[in-house]
Amino acid sequence: VRIFRDDVIYQLVEEYEAFVDELERAQQTTVLERITRPARFVVLDDHTFRQNDPAVVGVEVRGGLLKNNQHVLRWPEGEDEPTRVGQLSGIQKQGDDVDEARQGERVSVAIDGPTVGRQIKEGDELWVDLPEKHAKILEQELESELSATEVETLGAYLDRHRKRDPFWGK
Repeated sequence: VRIFRDDVIYQLVEEYEAFVDELERAQQTTVLERITRPARFVVLDDHTFRQNDPAVVGVEVRGGLLKNNQHVLRWPEGEDEPTRVGQLSGIQKQGDDVDEARQGERVSVAIDGPTVGRQIKEGDELWVDLPEKHAKILEQELESELSATEVETLGAYLDRHRKRDPFWGK
C-alpha cells in the first residue's frame, strides 16, 4: 500500500495522479509483452537452408514485429481462409540467436511443421496467427502503443478476416 502525505492538497492530488499514470503504463507494458503482435514476412528466393524438421529459411520482415514461438499462417492473396503451417521455433540474425525481428530486417527462421516446397514455398508471404481476442485488444486499447508498421499490418490482417466475417475482432 502506498501512502501519500503532503501539507498541500494539490500536491497530494498531483502525486496520486502521477502514481496512477505510472501504474497504467506498467499494466499496458505487461499486456504488450504477453499479447501476440501482428507481423508478416516473405520467404526469400534461394534462401532455403533446410526443408523440414524444422524448415529453416531466410525471410524479410515486411511489417510488424516477428517474435519466437508464434504460429505462422499462409494466406495467399484472394483466398478467404488462411492455412496454419507451423510455429516459429527460432530466429537468427547474422548467425546470432535473437528474440525478435522488425520491418525491413532479413533473418533466418526455423519453422516447425511445414516442408519447403509443399506447405510453404519460396516467395510466399506468411503471417503471424493473431488470435481474435488479441486483435480486439490491440485495435481498441493498445493501438497507440504499436509502431506504425504494426498498425498497418494489423489493419491488413483485420481487413482480410473481415472480408469473411465483418464482426471478426470487434
